[in-house]
Amino acid sequence: MREWNDEIRKQLTGLNLPPAREEEIIEELLNHLENLYEELLAGGAAPEKAHREVLASLSQSDLLVELRATERTAGPDPIPEGIANSGHLLADLWQDLRYAARMLRKTPGFTAVAALTLALGIGANTAVFTIINTLLFSPLPVEKISELAAINATQAKMTPQSGELQLMSFLNFKDLRERTHSFTSLAAHSNPMAITMTDTAEPRRIFAEGVTANYFDTLGIHPSMGRFFLPAEDTTPGAAPVAVLGYAAWQGRFGGAPDILGRTIKLNSTPFTIIGIGPKGFKGVYAVFGPDVWVPSTMAEQIFPAQQRNALSDRAITLFTGIGRLREGLTLAQARAELSIVAASLEKEFPDTNQGQAVVLRLLTEAAYGPERQPLMFGSTLLMAIVGLVLLIACSNVANLLLSRATVRRQEVAVRIALGAGRSRLIRQLLTESVLLGLLGGVLGLLLGYGGCQFLWSFRPAEFAQNLADLRINASVFGFAFAVSAVTGLLFGIVPALRTSRTSVSEVLKEETRAMGRSRNRISLANTLLTGQVAISLVLLVVAALVLRSIQSEYTIDPGFETNHLALFMLYPGQAGYDQTRTEQFYKQSRDRIGGIPGISSLSWASNLPLWGRKETGVVIEGQEQRKKSEAISAVVNTIDLNYFSTLGIPFVEGRDFTQDDRDLSTPIAIINDTMAAKYWPNHDELGKRLQLPRRKDFLQIVGVVKTANYQTLGEAPQSSVYIPLRQNYSDAMILYVRTERDPSATLAAVQSEIRTLDPVLPVDDIRTGTKVIDQALWGAKIGVGLLGVFGLWALSQRRKRLVVSPSARNDGSTQRRGTGRRVGRLGWTRPLAISLWRCRQRFPQPRSCLSPPSRCSVPCMLSAGTQRQPRGSPRGTTRELKTRCSSASNKIVKSSKQRGVRPGSLAAFEIVSEVNVDVQISDLRVAAD
Repeated sequence: MREWNDEIRKQLTGLNLPPAREEEIIEELLNHLENLYEELLAGGAAPEKAHREVLASLSQSDLLVELRATERTAGPDPIPEGIANSGHLLADLWQDLRYAARMLRKTPGFTAVAALTLALGIGANTAVFTIINTLLFSPLPVEKISELAAINATQAKMTPQSGELQLMSFLNFKDLRERTHSFTSLAAHSNPMAITMTDTAEPRRIFAEGVTANYFDTLGIHPSMGRFFLPAEDTTPGAAPVAVLGYAAWQGRFGGAPDILGRTIKLNSTPFTIIGIGPKGFKGVYAVFGPDVWVPSTMAEQIFPAQQRNALSDRAITLFTGIGRLREGLTLAQARAELSIVAASLEKEFPDTNQGQAVVLRLLTEAAYGPERQPLMFGSTLLMAIVGLVLLIACSNVANLLLSRATVRRQEVAVRIALGAGRSRLIRQLLTESVLLGLLGGVLGLLLGYGGCQFLWSFRPAEFAQNLADLRINASVFGFAFAVSAVTGLLFGIVPALRTSRTSVSEVLKEETRAMGRSRNRISLANTLLTGQVAISLVLLVVAALVLRSIQSEYTIDPGFETNHLALFMLYPGQAGYDQTRTEQFYKQSRDRIGGIPGISSLSWASNLPLWGRKETGVVIEGQEQRKKSEAISAVVNTIDLNYFSTLGIPFVEGRDFTQDDRDLSTPIAIINDTMAAKYWPNHDELGKRLQLPRRKDFLQIVGVVKTANYQTLGEAPQSSVYIPLRQNYSDAMILYVRTERDPSATLAAVQSEIRTLDPVLPVDDIRTGTKVIDQALWGAKIGVGLLGVFGLWALSQRRKRLVVSPSARNDGSTQRRGTGRRVGRLGWTRPLAISLWRCRQRFPQPRSCLSPPSRCSVPCMLSAGTQRQPRGSPRGTTRELKTRCSSASNKIVKSSKQRGVRPGSLAAFEIVSEVNVDVQISDLRVAAD
């Protein structure tokens, strides 16, 4: 009966019997149950009762125990080799995943090598994407960032100088907030400024921002602890000594103390009470750099330097940037139009300070980067392209491994085809293995990428490491890693899967065919992948050499001052509560005491740190006042003391230096650089002429002209600069410049001791040498070069490993392996190298401007080192001769440098190149390329 059939199948379900044996047992049991049923009916039992007793006898029998003891059952959930599609996608996918996991588990060596190779490529991509995601894609953890816009000032007549963005005065900001209706909220903040914080420990240098009370509400963020500023704390100047501490500063400087709220700290000798902790990950509205603490803008007099303490009441002092949240449905163009109308009315009302001044409105996503946006975009694109090439190399390696593994699995594939598996089913199964292998590499790559990010970020300058953006591993990074892993699995698996699925059953099943080894077209495909890998390796090495050469040239750029034997001490006596009399006395006593230390040749004071120059807009030149309406003159203004130019090694062009007689009561004077002199006095009659600086009433008489230096960045375009004497222009925030006769590190302790003798409370922990200043300016570029170097060397090591231990060549004999490596090596590096150098020569007349001779020699030598040694007697082709001449020229350069005692990498070393007969001509390269 049917019920008995179903009940028997239920009883046999867990045994996993072979289908044929299961049918035999069912047939036997059906006969047995039918006979029992007939016997019960013959004994006078009713049909229903007989049926129940038959089923009871089946359920109460020891059938399962006997069958387990006597029958050989199959493994759990077998996966037949040639099974067809079941019609259920998820079931088929689960079956493919289990089979793929089983195959990878059966070959742990192959799985480990392939997964680690992929992990390096995916890890490199993940690390670079994490940095880009932090800096470019999600720089600010604020609410609805697309609605936020930044407001800056500029000049109405857009000229090369006046088009630069400028800060706004606090009074102009207040007028904009009161007269505009395009924003639901409009706040303001200053740039981060260095201040002195005193807690229970020694005074420390931190960065602070002055903000309006609605700053955090405008950004739509909430405190981690405590509260933000109240509207009442933003009304009366000096009446609200409260502060909001950044989350990173709370963790790093206070150890995450839970009792931080209500604690009193001193900022520039003024007590402040900590009322809140900012949200985790928020470091202000700049993508790269942020403050440690925020204070109300009404505390400007207690926080800002002496020259800016009247910022709340002086319309000429520009310190703030506006941040506004656009009203719903309002476009950026409409808000710009309204701001332009208000700016025009302010220009009419206050012509002395707002003449020619306009307002610029930009989305906060654009303003968060400032002038660094373009370099960041370029560097990010370059790095993503490089790590993409690294991933291609990894895919090429794993694809070659899969091709080699396919030879071993040909019999397995042939059997599956013979059992009925279709080609599409086989391709899907093989691709599932590849994707699973890619995901395994992705998991390892994510861990490597995170570790790599932390390692790279550890090279941040220690002086402001806590103020730089923290790398964030968020859902975007995980999604990117997963997508790259899946695509990588498809990328390296598609070609081996297609080739493996074409396996011929008849040929594989013949013993003679199995003995033939690898087919010729299979070797050709493997060599094609290898050739592409060598070419990509060359591209990485050439790019790394080019960028390394660029960084070397940046270190050899003349910044306009001597960085060797120079030390800088960040001393801000005004932040320690000094008045003008005490500050001037401290300057004089420091000069006298430190100048007597053995080994110090000269010293001076200055307000600007090298490469951190302060630019001011609105310089007026006597006799050229008409420029005020058509062009605002910008210049870097630096307040300096005596002997500044001799201490920094800046030569005079004409005129004189400041002297002891240049005091308050004497004629106001200034010194300019030769760039400004040539631009505004082309007839070389600048001495004796006068100019007026912004926010100053007196005109300054020009008494000297010095050479132009770099004031804000290395290698910048020449810009105007004005130097004014400290004795005529009081400043309480100065930097001590010390020139030593030897390495400055030997005298730093002595200088610190003398300063602490004058004032034990004054912080002297922020000390930098001239070399360190240059290193800090190039730290981002150095990280990029380090990445390129690591990727290039990794690519070279992968290529060497592939040529030496490739499984695809193990069956071909040593002679054939060496010959293949030699041919692939020549094809891989000579053609792209020749084309690259030929194009560089077409673009740059001098070869060193593109790729220096040492780089041209070193890259082929490095690639040659990774290639198998050629057997003796091999033919000497054009490519071999070119490599020989490259090696010979490189040896000559190194030998000549050693003989002359020239340091490798210096300018003198590269001058030697021009004296050496480098026998590498463009004609050779063209022949090699052909």
